[in-house]
Amino acid sequence: MKQILILGCGYVGSAYAIAARNSGHSIRAVTRNAEKIEWLESNGVSAFQGRVDSSEWYEFAGEDIDWVLNCVSASEPGVAGYRASYVDGNRFLANWMLRTGFEGRAIYTSSVSVYPDRGGEWCSEKDASGGSTRARLILESESVFLEGARLGQATVLRLGGIYGPGRSFLAERIKQSQGVLPGVGDYYLNLIRLEDIVSAIELVFSSEVCSESVFNVVDDHRLLKAELVAGLADKLGVSRPMFDGKVGEGATSRRWEKGLPANRRISNRLLKEQFNWIPRYSNAFEGMEDLVSD
Repeated sequence: MKQILILGCGYVGSAYAIAARNSGHSIRAVTRNAEKIEWLESNGVSAFQGRVDSSEWYEFAGEDIDWVLNCVSASEPGVAGYRASYVDGNRFLANWMLRTGFEGRAIYTSSVSVYPDRGGEWCSEKDASGGSTRARLILESESVFLEGARLGQATVLRLGGIYGPGRSFLAERIKQSQGVLPGVGDYYLNLIRLEDIVSAIELVFSSEVCSESVFNVVDDHRLLKAELVAGLADKLGVSRPMFDGKVGEGATSRRWEKGLPANRRISNRLLKEQFNWIPRYSNAFEGMEDLVSD
């Protein structure tokens, strides 16, 4: 049995907490969400309400932790929220590691938003560029984490777009689209289902020392957004919506650059080679099919 500390118990953190508890591990979780405390504790997880970017959780965490998972989300959507949760949060984690002499395994769930547009071509872990302010903050947070965890074995997992049970935004948008979706559909999506994120985390924690420190966690087969939308519409039994072609500030996700989505296919080769990881859901349509079934 391992003593596991989880910082941030949102969609990913909660799923891993339950999986690890079911495997017989002891879990301590830190979350900002007061409502999540009761749910965690009712599921056998010791929980503490607090912010990761502070030292208020240090006493709760203690000094006997074997594994640490930092999967905190931004406290607010703007740049200030990114800096507080990601950069400052990892600084406080690094300080806790130094104070306690932590020498265990540590994982930080980062994001594939650090990769630039590649015109639909492939990119790997070495291609991160930090082209936007948010991307630069995310890369800075990774550096803070890796440097702070130097006593232990530290791994950054850059997650693709996350979906899964209770989180199928695209299908909901298709159902409510009335035949038209905003934006464009001629770019590749790099997605990953929740259960496959959990399996990647489990493999990294249970592995021996690995030769790399940063890995992409995405599925095997990239689909163009238009391909996925068409397949989901057919599965839902609704007409395939068209894209209105509108781009620009206010018309797109904050992850898009210069009004257009970053079009790249992100490789998961390194993760598969290092850990023999095989995603259960090889592509996004396969992964979303049961989420839209009656």
